[in-house]
Amino acid sequence: MKDPAVNAADAILRRHGIGYVIVGGKAVAQEAATATRDVDVMVTTTDYREAVRRLSGDPALTLAWEADQVTRFGILDHAGIPLDIVDSGAFSGKRSGQEFFDFLVRDASSEVEGVRYATPEAVWYTRLLTKRWRAYAEKILTNVIDGLSAERLQGVEVIARRFGTEATVRARIEYVRDELRRSALGAGPGGSDG
Repeated sequence: MKDPAVNAADAILRRHGIGYVIVGGKAVAQEAATATRDVDVMVTTTDYREAVRRLSGDPALTLAWEADQVTRFGILDHAGIPLDIVDSGAFSGKRSGQEFFDFLVRDASSEVEGVRYATPEAVWYTRLLTKRWRAYAEKILTNVIDGLSAERLQGVEVIARRFGTEATVRARIEYVRDELRRSALGAGPGGSDG
């Protein structure tokens, strides 16, 4: 059964003909427990401004704030739960936002009950490319505590190589791995990564 906030977001986005992929905590929740409330959806760079314009006039939403590549709405029927519209261009590195979005749809997501969810690797990649990446690194650590394998960080590296962001992402992945070692979360039996 779909999350009620995802159901609401899906209905609103479909009503406006907006193609999207769920990213963030709701996507990770397909494989591990999360406490996230907000619904993060990624759209193509070419669709971003038009999507925000269309959604701004929807009576089921209230505009909370707008930035260059992320706009937050509140879903009124769900106690104002945030619906964040994210521009794929923010994560495309040396390629276009359309190329990143197409990669997400084709190679780094799956469909569940008619909704497309990004893989944890794709979510972690986007988290490590934000200005607040350290806060999101903590979420990655929590995802590992909640059952996702730390080895999936290798998939994040693969995505970074594909989009030419490996220099930035590599250092941030190493930070996450150091934190995992420090807390022994990434350790097997005996307490070391071996």
